Amino acid sequence: MSFQFRFEKILTMKEKEKESALNEMNVVKRIKESAENQLLDLIRKKDGYEKDYQRFLQGSITITDMKEREQYLLFLNKQIEKAKTKVFDITREFNLKKTQLLTKNQEEKMWSTWREKSFEEYTEKVNREEQNLLDEMAVVRYFHQNTSSGLY
Repeated sequence: MSFQFRFEKILTMKEKEKESALNEMNVVKRIKESAENQLLDLIRKKDGYEKDYQRFLQGSITITDMKEREQYLLFLNKQIEKAKTKVFDITREFNLKKTQLLTKNQEEKMWSTWREKSFEEYTEKVNREEQNLLDEMAVVRYFHQNTSSGLY
């Protein structure tokens, strides 16, 4: 007779749900890191462009060039704001996935703990039954020895 946890299928399902939640969180984490890198690249690009623009302003520059450069700076600012919004949204999604993972971890741990307790109970039961059987055998042996020697 071997140990079988009554709810093994549920535990397996909970383990798979935990793995799935972990994978989803990792995917969102990679997307978040990518979005953060894009935002940093845009900010660096804007800073570099502003420095170049300041140098051009010190020299002679046409009004058309100035308007084009200011339009490009506005474009970069809009792109930065979009990237910030994207990072914020992805961060919120990441935190949601992280919370879901924590919940799945707790559920899986609860079922695993229940399984461990069930196994301990099973082991204790088997040990008790084994001890009872050994006790019975000892009693039978004792009576058998005493009846064959005529003491009883």
